[in-house]
Amino acid sequence: MHEGPWWRRDGAAVVQGPMVDLYQSLFCRYIYDEHKGDISRRTLMAVARYQQISEDLTRQISSGALPVGSLLPTEMQLMDGYDASRNTVRMALQQLQARGLISRRRNRGTMVEAVPGGAANFIQSMSFDDLVTLASTARRQIVGSEDVVLDTAAARLLQCQPGSRWFRLSMLRGVAGKARPLGWTDAYVDPHYRQVGDIAADQPDKLLADLIESHFGRRVEGVEQTVSACAVSEQMAQSLGAAKGTPALRVLRHYRDAARALIIVTSSLYPESRYSIVTTLVRSR
Repeated sequence: MHEGPWWRRDGAAVVQGPMVDLYQSLFCRYIYDEHKGDISRRTLMAVARYQQISEDLTRQISSGALPVGSLLPTEMQLMDGYDASRNTVRMALQQLQARGLISRRRNRGTMVEAVPGGAANFIQSMSFDDLVTLASTARRQIVGSEDVVLDTAAARLLQCQPGSRWFRLSMLRGVAGKARPLGWTDAYVDPHYRQVGDIAADQPDKLLADLIESHFGRRVEGVEQTVSACAVSEQMAQSLGAAKGTPALRVLRHYRDAARALIIVTSSLYPESRYSIVTTLVRSR
């Protein structure tokens, strides 16, 4: 007999003893901002079903409804409780397992091993530690945020789909003791996670990717980085404390999950001599 939490369906809701609503927000994808009001469901990017389940289970682990050491419901119970296929449930569990939140063993079941909150671990040909170090040493100052729809020119610049909707955070990064900022970053976040703006303001030394994982359960598995040369525009000159036309580096990063869906796109501008990128190339044979 399964000794973990029991699940059953009560009308349209799935409940777990004692009677609690497990995932009210799972089907309510409106995100409310007290300053701007409701955002139409059409402004939100589609969230995969397995990701919805993963997020809900992450919330239960965080709240203690599924404490460390307890067993998750069986796959069949999860399939029934979420009205999902076996493959969808397994993909959700794989996300939790990849984060170290659960372990799965034959004849034992799926056990909760840890609560969310740790920084993401990445295995990349280029070290992700460089981004973590940048975040911790060059703290961000958010100077603006808004919902945007990419026109053709912006989509081409960001290598995204024209007409796609994002929540944009505009920020300066600065290093203690330096009068001029290190650079300027526009971060385009999946609108489903627009609340990360408030969280990021309170934790200026954390990567947005880490904050989204720890608070929402969406894990970044890969970062694609494109570096190009450009010049500081008149619009950016004053904010960056650089003359118009100063040579600069433009760094475009695409943060993707395991299914290669975009979670965050960042476009950063660094005037000359303020930031450098070192790449090590190794012979394959």
